[in-house]
Amino acid sequence: MTEIETAPISGDEGGHPAFSLADPALQADPYPAYRVLRDEFPVLRGPLGAWLVSRYEDCEMLLRDRRMGKDFANSKFFEQVMAAAGDEPPPFLGLGLDDWDAKLFMLTDPPEHTRLRGLVSQAFTPATITALRASVAAIVADLLGDLPERFDIMERLATPMPIRVLGTMLGIPAEDQAQFTEWSAEIAGLLDLDVELSPEAAKARRAAVAACTTYFVELATRRATSDGDDVISTLVRARDEGSALTTQEIAATCVLLVVAAQETFSNLLGNAAIIFARHPGAYTRLCAEPETLDATLDEILRMEPAAHQVGRIALQDVELHGRHIEQGDAVILLVAAANRDERAFTDPDTFDIDRTGRGHLSFSRGIHYCLGAPLALMMAREALLGLTARLTAMQLAEDTITYKPGMGLRGPARLPLVVEKRAG
Repeated sequence: MTEIETAPISGDEGGHPAFSLADPALQADPYPAYRVLRDEFPVLRGPLGAWLVSRYEDCEMLLRDRRMGKDFANSKFFEQVMAAAGDEPPPFLGLGLDDWDAKLFMLTDPPEHTRLRGLVSQAFTPATITALRASVAAIVADLLGDLPERFDIMERLATPMPIRVLGTMLGIPAEDQAQFTEWSAEIAGLLDLDVELSPEAAKARRAAVAACTTYFVELATRRATSDGDDVISTLVRARDEGSALTTQEIAATCVLLVVAAQETFSNLLGNAAIIFARHPGAYTRLCAEPETLDATLDEILRMEPAAHQVGRIALQDVELHGRHIEQGDAVILLVAAANRDERAFTDPDTFDIDRTGRGHLSFSRGIHYCLGAPLALMMAREALLGLTARLTAMQLAEDTITYKPGMGLRGPARLPLVVEKRAG
């Protein structure tokens, strides 16, 4: 079990457990530590003064609570991060791109959030997602062609698939795909605040973000008179009572799509493969009963979410479990801990696709519910359908799983599998 040692935390009164979300010891199995937090320290002052909240009821309530916002630039947390960063701001959440007059809609509050999300959502309608399904299925078929009996699913499917899908969605010209892939590799993980980069890696990431943003600005400019049905053309044409997305807002949104789709989807698929390897009966049942696909995905998202944390900023003072969260404080909602809360789920550490009752919090709640959830679910369905059509079983080829750095986003860095292929 991961130990949480009792020690004073800077900026907090009294003795409280020292708990770092970036601790490498948590990567192998963070769930015992999450249980300790839920049981003994449901609201804990953590790194840089951020509050860690771990129980289901509390996380669900705060996700819906209008006293919680997402404008990190106007928070104590932002000030502390910038102070700690010194002369070189960290290359995450668009920082370091001050010359662009744009914000990511996911880091705004109403009324700005309402305007931006309403415009961006026009590119992710049910009809758009449905129309994309055939292209996604074709991408899966291409990536899974001629599978050997041993392969790394991250390299073969989980990593390249979202890049290929994004290329289709955004209308990236074929001749730019290679460069686009390089940028994606550099900026993947941009949203994981736990990861400390070397100065060289941070510089490379900032350069990739700037180059990718410039590319999307130029692409959006060229699409100004386009009647295409790709996302960029749709965003260029988007209007809401005369209020259009600026070119910089379109570019920022596209960079967000690159980061979110690449990292979260690859984690989702990698985590799904781990679960199937450890629960072969669940995979066998999915192969035999494809109608259980949606329930299986829901349970995967509950048990092993791609993102373990959801960040909020307190817009007003909040009292919770005797702790005083001040206006401007950062609040980290540990949705992965909440998804295994014994107070909300029976036998929460058991993988059970017949589970009923509470839903997982992996796509958030309230006005900031994940806009890309329908796309992620459609992509995951097609990926799993592709795998079950070709494989009867999968096993981990190595005893130890190497996870990507950080705990904000959690998934395997590599995942070699030994598989049994269907005859014919």
